[in-house]
Amino acid sequence: MTGGVLNVAAATLRYLSHGHGAPVLLVHTATAPNAVLHTLPALPRDLWAPSLTAIWTTTAAIFSAYAPRDAAPPETLPAPPSDSDTVADALDRAVAHGDEHVIKFTDTAAEVYTRTDHPGALAATVRATHLIPSSR
Repeated sequence: MTGGVLNVAAATLRYLSHGHGAPVLLVHTATAPNAVLHTLPALPRDLWAPSLTAIWTTTAAIFSAYAPRDAAPPETLPAPPSDSDTVADALDRAVAHGDEHVIKFTDTAAEVYTRTDHPGALAATVRATHLIPSSR
């Protein structure tokens, strides 16, 4: 499972630089594998490898087809939140935004940040709120 966790982190950070290609669709390259990782304990162990293989094949295909060739220029990317409780701030911002893709991406990115302490994970949540129209 460690490889799956690392891949979710990589997909979350990749959204920061490449999410502009297809903002809603590319959210799923992080959230779908994270959802599969959360279901693994409920599955028989012999289904773990096929489940992870299927989701990573799918997310790689989505990224290959929809991500832009070039990353966004670093100077155009948002900084991570700087409040004292950055995870709570990110989650509050996502809920206020209202779009379900932003909310589930932020939940995934918050897990990544909690595991890795990588500020890019929370910056990616800010990027999602800029790229995906609010439902409110």
